[in-house]
Amino acid sequence: MHALLKPVAVLLFVLFVIPVAGNVDAAPQKVKVLVVTGFDVGSHKWEESTKLVHSVLEKTGRFEATISKDKEVFASPTLGDYEAVVLSYGFWKEADPSEKAKVGLLDYVKNGGNVVALHFACSSFQDWEEYGVLIGRVWKKGVGGHGPYGEFEVNIKASKHPITKGLEDFKTEDELYAKLTGDEEIEVLASAYSDWSGKVEPIVFVKRYGKGRVVQNVLGHGLDSKQNTSYQTLLVRGVEWAATGTVTLD
Repeated sequence: MHALLKPVAVLLFVLFVIPVAGNVDAAPQKVKVLVVTGFDVGSHKWEESTKLVHSVLEKTGRFEATISKDKEVFASPTLGDYEAVVLSYGFWKEADPSEKAKVGLLDYVKNGGNVVALHFACSSFQDWEEYGVLIGRVWKKGVGGHGPYGEFEVNIKASKHPITKGLEDFKTEDELYAKLTGDEEIEVLASAYSDWSGKVEPIVFVKRYGKGRVVQNVLGHGLDSKQNTSYQTLLVRGVEWAATGTVTLD
């Protein structure tokens, strides 16, 4: 090879054979999620329910989900390692978290951590008023409730929000929570008409708490309810949006 052509050949080899780091499509980093569980009313079977939630998240390939059965994890300094905390529990007889744990969860969200509250999580910690402010709506004992378990239609109300964009109304068999308490400003993404309350009730909604994003989804009473494909779509999109502010999942 002519001496003058050697540098050109070397340059072509670098450009076309050796990959340039900046042009390589790296796999997106998984979203770290903490699923907190450990108590529930007997009919909810929290262990099986949480395992299913964990499985649905993991099979997307988008999340690295960890389960904790101790609500005192809210007091752990490692809470900040997670981009979202999923609340998969619920019962009004459960004792409040310790004061350190309460402060830990609230500070986590105020400073940009994010929360997704599922189904009966809205019934928990009846005497902790700021918990209601955090998640937007709560089931107050003697006020909240639902009609018989059965089929109803969920109506998509916010077609442009990343969580519900492109989704259509769907039918599910579930508990339709009604008469939840709270006056925090929320954006309702999905709703359903309750024969029990005679009103349209919020089913999936979002809000802000400090710098954090909060999603509440009151669907998902039983394992069969959680098998509904539209429910699973709302679940994974809700967790991704809470954690990142965007949705990439179908």
